[in-house]
Amino acid sequence: MILFNGSTGGLGRYLGDALRARGLAGAPLFSRLEDREALRDQLASIDVRAGDPVWLVQLAARVSVPGCQQDPTGAFETNVRDTTETVREFVAWARGRRCTPRVLYTSTGHVYARQEPGSRIAEDGAVAPRSVYARTKLEAEHALMRLAAQEGAALWIARIFGLVGPSQPPHYVLPGLIRRAREGRLSDIPGLSHVRDYLDARDVCRILVDLCAAGIAAPEPRMINVCSGDGMSIRAIVEEILVGLGAQSLPILGEAPGRADDLPWIVGDPSRLTALLGRRPRQIPLQRTIRDALES
Repeated sequence: MILFNGSTGGLGRYLGDALRARGLAGAPLFSRLEDREALRDQLASIDVRAGDPVWLVQLAARVSVPGCQQDPTGAFETNVRDTTETVREFVAWARGRRCTPRVLYTSTGHVYARQEPGSRIAEDGAVAPRSVYARTKLEAEHALMRLAAQEGAALWIARIFGLVGPSQPPHYVLPGLIRRAREGRLSDIPGLSHVRDYLDARDVCRILVDLCAAGIAAPEPRMINVCSGDGMSIRAIVEEILVGLGAQSLPILGEAPGRADDLPWIVGDPSRLTALLGRRPRQIPLQRTIRDALES
């Protein structure tokens, strides 16, 4: 059984489809992270068989980087304290049902320190998160490691790099760039030359489900990059959007400064992930992702 929260977010909305595609049993948890009673009530209604492993894919979080910057106290409350207590409730419930609790926590590649352009960072790379959002994710990693050690629960941490997909909330990069392209605001795009490692949210959900399936038999490694290993600039994404919108020729694009906490190059090393999956992480080309986002 694979339980997951954050089912209405830019990533979680695709996890149910990934479970069904693999023929695995799963259920979304709809309670808010801070609502312990609602979580207990829903867990109490879930039927599991004693002795089976039960997974929680912990997706729910505050993910808007500007929003976290504006409310750092609230961001830490949600992304660290409420997340940790949610996992604690899940572990207690699984133990009470005589099941083996396993947790897959979704973190971010933005916890890593600045990279040299052209490099790919592995799981043992230095960490130095620059934004409030990334700091909350790293602190949650540490809190969950302590909790897992105390409770004897298996914990995997998936550091997800760039995330794109259709029907994402407006604060994500792809819908923001589509909006700019449609409005013709192309002379002052922040971080136009920045390079990111993007995967389609549907690919990421398939990967998370595959990690749960693999993790039942292979508890190590606990830290894993969810990435493609391929860098793509914001400029290249904007150009793909313009082509998808039917532009006959590409206009001149202008770059504005990125956020102070942003990094010019963030690309992951997917070697560990590829070895576990037995395939390349990317199944959906970015061109298709952009086309699907335009159509949605």
